[in-house]
Amino acid sequence: MLGPLCRVCVACKQPIDPAQIKAASARAPQLQPFEAQPATGNVRFPWLLFAVLLLVRILAAGLAERRWGLIKAELVLGGVEMLCAAWVFYDANRRGVPRPLRWALGALFLWPIVFPWYLVRRKTPRALCPFVEGIGLPVVILVLLALGVLIVLIRGPIK
Repeated sequence: MLGPLCRVCVACKQPIDPAQIKAASARAPQLQPFEAQPATGNVRFPWLLFAVLLLVRILAAGLAERRWGLIKAELVLGGVEMLCAAWVFYDANRRGVPRPLRWALGALFLWPIVFPWYLVRRKTPRALCPFVEGIGLPVVILVLLALGVLIVLIRGPIK
């Protein structure tokens, strides 16, 4: 739509005769109001999936440690956890899950707990998960990081 004082078309740069411009409909299209879908309850922790993934991680750690040694095995498993955390962040953004950064940080630092929980959470993006999306997970991560720093300070540098 062109303004009433426009004398030249902005697209084709041709002169415009205001008498030939038809009056645009003053009525704007009716938009339906946004109706938020109600929350479908809380996302419960998946104990069976947690146990299966923890068992798979322990078996993979044992096999990788025998094959490549302790340091390479930890690097490989840490890399898998970082890739999982990156995928969680990408997927949570794409699906509209609240607090995608918290889910990604949780999957990075607490992989055996948060990753299976996210796998269940992603199926119902409108449901509530107060522990991770509320105040719980950041506090747990800060406490674990502080505990790790405290242990390193007490034991001294690793030799």
